[in-house]
Amino acid sequence: MPEDLAIFIDWENIYISTVTEYNAKPNVSAILEKAREFGRIVSATAYADWTDGDFRNAPPTLYSNGIAPRYISARYFPGGKSSKRRTNSIDVMLAVECSDFLHNHPQVGTYVLVTGDGDFIPLVNLLRSQGKTVVVIGVSEAASYHLIESADHFISYASLLEEERAAKARDREKKKQFDPFKELVRAVEALKKGNKARVLGQVKQQMIVQLGSFDEREAGFKKFKDFVVEAERRGLVNTVDQDMELQVYLPGEKLPEQGGRTEDNGVKHEEEAEEREIERDGLDLYEDLTPYELKTICESVDRLGERASMVEIVGGIRELDERGELELSEEEIEEVVGALLEAGYLEKVRAKPYGAALSSMNFYRLNKDLKEVRNILKNAA
Repeated sequence: MPEDLAIFIDWENIYISTVTEYNAKPNVSAILEKAREFGRIVSATAYADWTDGDFRNAPPTLYSNGIAPRYISARYFPGGKSSKRRTNSIDVMLAVECSDFLHNHPQVGTYVLVTGDGDFIPLVNLLRSQGKTVVVIGVSEAASYHLIESADHFISYASLLEEERAAKARDREKKKQFDPFKELVRAVEALKKGNKARVLGQVKQQMIVQLGSFDEREAGFKKFKDFVVEAERRGLVNTVDQDMELQVYLPGEKLPEQGGRTEDNGVKHEEEAEEREIERDGLDLYEDLTPYELKTICESVDRLGERASMVEIVGGIRELDERGELELSEEEIEEVVGALLEAGYLEKVRAKPYGAALSSMNFYRLNKDLKEVRNILKNAA
């Protein structure tokens, strides 16, 4: 069994370092991928003031990668925010919680600290004195030399970027050697053989399993649904709306009757697809989204509870797209959220972001008092 490891991320430090040196935000997936080389991740936490303008959009990405954002309020010298910020509160909280984790989880043998701050040298020494392996991941140009020397292993962030670029280059070379439509057919055949669901998200996931990665945009399609429809036009697969989801079948399979669509009649489906491509003044929840898409989006918002920020709502929908459960561009996600607000599906809630906050801010929740919303959730149950 691989050794257990815990990750503690000084988000402000790594964010400022990567933006300063590389003009880019931290690549969370690359950091996690490197960390997994040292063991099994059992805990991952990132520390920052998430109300800060530079960090507001980070929590959804962190959550989707299994990292818990830990909120630490920023402190300032007298004179307002224009003065230099005190970051000691973040450093101290990270060190305290890491020390506490050390004593409560003795089975964890490796600690990964994502930072370049030399203030963490005493923490590194403490962990090593308890027999733990310490790995530091940071931007070498901005990292403390003494911190680098005190750790068991130091991983330069630049090397992560190089490894990721090399992996993408290998993927691109690999993808040149396959026909995406043949892989689609192979994926549907595999799901059929395993008696598994063949909805769009499942089919795309199977293609990712087969190829390591798959992005329909590299094949010239905006959405995975468009890619599948083109495969249907070529006679490689058949699709049908069933149980509010688009199912994919192989040629020759008997298709269930659904909404006027049968094995011998694909005209209605093609006409509906063409209608969805007609440009409208605004997005219509029932005209532009399938019942499955609308149900999935409402369920995502409902899971956020009675008080969710707009960042969390957009991030939740974006995560559905990343998992292949939806096929929406960034622009379409914004249009969907706007349509939800306009239709009254999202209800505004004024509340304080945390107990000691001086003022309230806008949060949102799914409006379950609306008949349409209740029907969607009822059908999803």
